[in-house]
Amino acid sequence: MYDISEILRSLLDQFSRTNVVDREFERMLADDKNLKQDYRDWCDDRGYDYKTGYQDYLDELIESRDSIWEEAISDDL
Repeated sequence: MYDISEILRSLLDQFSRTNVVDREFERMLADDKNLKQDYRDWCDDRGYDYKTGYQDYLDELIESRDSIWEEAISDDL
């Protein structure tokens, strides 16, 4: 079983641009039926739509990371 959240975090760390992450994750889904099924289950478990779930998760992750930086900067001021 794949850890979809970890895969997406890793891709984002590796590529840092969401459009590259999108293409890479879509390629991975097309190449691996088990990953595709695990992704479907992951979306169902978290209430994400299959077509946009990973993008929604990445948006949430980026917002979370941004808020951490904003808090760190405001603490330094």
